Amino acid sequence: MLKLNFTTITPVHISNGEQLGFGLDYIIKNEAAFYKLNFLKIAEKFAVENLFNFSENYSLEDMIKIIDDKRKEITEDYIHYKVLITLPFNDHLNNEKAVGRSYVSEFINSNGKFYIPASAVKGALLTILNQKSLGINPDAANIKDKVVFSDSGFIDQSNFNIFCSNNRPPKVNLMCLKKNVEFSLMMKKTGNLNLVNFRKLLNEYSSIQIDNALNKLQPYKTTRDEPKGADIFEKALINLNSNSLSENEYLINLGFGGGSWFKVEVGKVPMFESKKKGRDNPEEPAHTSVSFQENPMHIGWCKLKIEEL
Repeated sequence: MLKLNFTTITPVHISNGEQLGFGLDYIIKNEAAFYKLNFLKIAEKFAVENLFNFSENYSLEDMIKIIDDKRKEITEDYIHYKVLITLPFNDHLNNEKAVGRSYVSEFINSNGKFYIPASAVKGALLTILNQKSLGINPDAANIKDKVVFSDSGFIDQSNFNIFCSNNRPPKVNLMCLKKNVEFSLMMKKTGNLNLVNFRKLLNEYSSIQIDNALNKLQPYKTTRDEPKGADIFEKALINLNSNSLSENEYLINLGFGGGSWFKVEVGKVPMFESKKKGRDNPEEPAHTSVSFQENPMHIGWCKLKIEEL
């Protein structure tokens, strides 16, 4: 049995696929707190107060206005959860030019209780191992190969923030697990996982890919004062390299936004069609990722320590 202990060193986003709309799915209270509305409780309150005429049709704008008019009365009794927001997200929300860009990608949760799904961690492990499965080996079909891997425990809502990206037009808003948060997942049966080899690959993967990225993005850096995506990515990678790791501790990228550099076979350089026409080489390596103003940094990074139980 293995216990995988993670500590976030940048924000981590694992999406449940939901895009939350401002004014209907969520509201902002006191310019600091993001309230995910419980619409069953909201509807019950509004019905009791006779705010609806059920013989009429209401537009989306009508519904948003009714909620906004009652904003002060919407307490924590009428929400699924509350998380704090960052200043860049608040500024973005109040930017008149950003109309239609207020959607927030929600973090995976169960009835408002956040957790890290085993599937998200399994995907990162498979990338590093360069394997398609950690389950039953289809060639051997031996039940002893089975892996039993659990989700994390619930993580308190106080450990989450709403972030706004700074290097992707249009900007994206993400609900993220904050820096310096610890969580654990249990691998109760390791199946065909070779732990010695896994530790070796963990130790090599991120450092190789970081070095590849730093080398390949050099031609795309700007010579001007205002940084471009490549400059932001370079600084984010340098910041990653500055993290000190203890013995048997590894860097690993989870979830959305860490960049294609860390979602491919080790040593492989992800290539994309160039946006600039007329180049001799129609493809260029990836050199940007979702990142935030702080430091700067891009997301998904954790320290991992493995315990054998």
